[in-house]
Amino acid sequence: MKKKWMAALLSLSMAASVFTAAGAKAEAAEDVTTLRVVLKGISMEDERQRVWFDEYNKALAEAGIPAKLEVVEMQSGTYSDNLALMLSGGDIPDLIYFQGGDQVFASQGVLEDLTPYIENSKYVKDALEDFQKERLANYPYLLFVTPALTPVPVIRTDILEGCETAEAVLADPTIDNYTKLFEELKTDHEAVWGLDGSLKGINAMFDQAFGLTTTWIKDDSGQYVYGRVSDKSLEQLKYYAELYKKGIIDQDYLNANWEVKENDFYGNNTAIISGNQGAVIDLYNSNQKAANGDGAALTVLPPAKGEAQGYLPLDVSKESRGFAISAVSENKDLAFEVLDFAVSGPGRVLDLLGTKDADYTEADGKYTLLPAHDNWYANFFETFQNFDLAAMDPETPYWSDAALSSAELTAKYSSMDNAFVIPEEHIVNWDAAETKAAEFMADFVIGNKTEADWDAFVEEWNSVGGAAVTEYANTVLN
Repeated sequence: MKKKWMAALLSLSMAASVFTAAGAKAEAAEDVTTLRVVLKGISMEDERQRVWFDEYNKALAEAGIPAKLEVVEMQSGTYSDNLALMLSGGDIPDLIYFQGGDQVFASQGVLEDLTPYIENSKYVKDALEDFQKERLANYPYLLFVTPALTPVPVIRTDILEGCETAEAVLADPTIDNYTKLFEELKTDHEAVWGLDGSLKGINAMFDQAFGLTTTWIKDDSGQYVYGRVSDKSLEQLKYYAELYKKGIIDQDYLNANWEVKENDFYGNNTAIISGNQGAVIDLYNSNQKAANGDGAALTVLPPAKGEAQGYLPLDVSKESRGFAISAVSENKDLAFEVLDFAVSGPGRVLDLLGTKDADYTEADGKYTLLPAHDNWYANFFETFQNFDLAAMDPETPYWSDAALSSAELTAKYSSMDNAFVIPEEHIVNWDAAETKAAEFMADFVIGNKTEADWDAFVEEWNSVGGAAVTEYANTVLN
């Protein structure tokens, strides 16, 4: 009888132990908070991304961060439009990636001010560059710890080295020396400059040389005027019109998109295009080598030298894209911890390299990239803070020499702009003025407008909204 009683007691004890363990596991599982995140172009129907987010969630747990990311599925179509519809409908994830369209939600109080979170962060505060600090001071709702998205011009190294004018340009990149290089390149190309519907790519080389050093520049009276309606802009447009007339600027640039621009470059129809320093230049470099051999690796061209020298000034009014935290989230601190972790050492390896044994391998402290990594892009940030580039296998560097050169030249030739966030009451005016300026510049370059039309254009620009914004600019900048 005693044995039966003891056996029953032992059975009850074991059952209780199992129940207690199961309860502990359930309690631990409940301690992990699911955070919803929405990102552009990311879906859990993509197995590669699903595996990566599983790994990221495991890494969060290993770092002691009790969060699990759940990716919100987006409908097909324009990301910014679908995101706006979702948020306007009251479905607001904890973490939101914006690529435009954020200001309206910031003004409605939907987005959290990130200032105190960054000040108390473990990693983000030390990873921010000066231009990012300025952007956050002006607009503290978007975080994007990524090198400046500055367009820089590139050319095939083998083609450049075959030009008699190359040495002069690299030693002294004046407007005149660049013009001579363009004329030499034109003999072997349908056009020299490949653009994608706007002049931004070539402006990256010439804006500062023509004195367009900031969005708003002072006139002789000490008042700020919009650079694109200044006499400096007129001189630049006259120069571009001459390049277009000579066939140096692609004759169909207004109808081209990014894909046409890049294909013309790889096909040797054009000699020079611009792309964002770093990752984009790395992609251009690998594509050129794949199409035309290792000798076709790229050289980054310095900005032209004139009144000043530099690439396009960095807009520090706000981030144009980045991550926001919902102001109505119940887990704002935890959501920021997830972003902060992305800048930690383990977070950098995951974000930059992808999934181990699928996108890269690791041995003896060295990372070797696999072919699949060519199509991997960081889901959070591109910063190399807390990531040692020297840990990459030299046979598979993270960035090519061209990409590294683009980063170095951008750092050397970068300056900060004085653009500001246009307030809501002036947005319609500003959009109208910007549209008018873009239309006139295009007409001027292709020869439909001339210097004789300039004064009428400036007057019309002012009348459609430019004057109102200029008046506001002088209250902000003076």
